[in-house]
Amino acid sequence: MKKSLLALAVLGAFAGAASAQSSVTIYGSLDEAVAKGNGGTAPNPGTPAPSPTSPGTNSKAWNLIQSNGSRLGFRGNEDLGGGLSAQFQIEHRFTPEDGAAANPFWAGRSYVQLSSASAGRVYLGREYTPAFWPAVKSDPFGWDGVGQEGSKMWAGFLTPTNIGGAIGTSGVRSSNTVGYKSPNWGGFTINGAVALGEDIVGRDAGFNAEYGAGPIYAAFGYEKIGTGTAATAAADGNSLVNFAFHYDFGMVKPIFYYARAKINAGTATPLTNKFISIAALAPIGGGTLKAAYYRLTPDDLAAANGRETKFSIGYDYPLSKRTNLYADAGLARKADNVTAGVVTGTSSNSNVYAFGVKHTF
Repeated sequence: MKKSLLALAVLGAFAGAASAQSSVTIYGSLDEAVAKGNGGTAPNPGTPAPSPTSPGTNSKAWNLIQSNGSRLGFRGNEDLGGGLSAQFQIEHRFTPEDGAAANPFWAGRSYVQLSSASAGRVYLGREYTPAFWPAVKSDPFGWDGVGQEGSKMWAGFLTPTNIGGAIGTSGVRSSNTVGYKSPNWGGFTINGAVALGEDIVGRDAGFNAEYGAGPIYAAFGYEKIGTGTAATAAADGNSLVNFAFHYDFGMVKPIFYYARAKINAGTATPLTNKFISIAALAPIGGGTLKAAYYRLTPDDLAAANGRETKFSIGYDYPLSKRTNLYADAGLARKADNVTAGVVTGTSSNSNVYAFGVKHTF
């Protein structure tokens, strides 16, 4: 009996040691907001979709929408010893107002990686591209809600996506990715990745270099699409370059961002678009005031070549570390499209506002 008890004690000790070296975390967030627009037709990222009785690019009807993408995720870590470890992350996206699941199911992230404390991390799977980070960190609204600058910050460039052997909706994540993230060298990091096209879409490659220390954040990103298939040939050679610089004065943090994209590079009429934004964050009254202004200048040869602008303002108020109330507004304008001196398209001002709550766990 004593030997049995001793054996159980030893096994328990080993089990405790193993559990201390491995962990799995469940996390997520739910976000819902009441939003309303004026039915304007100027492009305005984050606005509620129009309804049949409310034409335009935003809806005049009251809508229940999510500002921040609601998600349920799992991340795990295993200590392999000697400064080495292994991680995974899978993240599901959904819309809580109707319970609809994203497609693919693990649309947010799905990757496995090996890490070295001294050499960095190598990851494989579906992940945000390196050029995404300088952009999203430079949007005070975090690419979320009616105030967001969002994908306009990529000036028309989008990452091709291979979903299950078929062409998926282009965005800011890449599937079939092999990537590397460096250790943090005194605030400086680099991130490079290649997404294999697998004869479905063009191979996508990019990198970023970021510096964040003290009050300064500075970043540079680059991404380019290689030769794909006949179905994706128009995007062959598309590329993106972006820059960001922030400085936190304490009472306010100004944010500057610039991007230039080459699109339709695989056609006879390649286009170059430019984007610039000036934004700020300021702690006020226990919360955070957010403000941003951007200008997107399409290539003169584009059919929709009218310059786009947007001014956004919002306020976040935390009720706790996990629950946040917010109010946001976005006002977008678009100049007339003009070809050979002739107006070929006009847009009406697009204004939208939202009031919501976000809870994380």
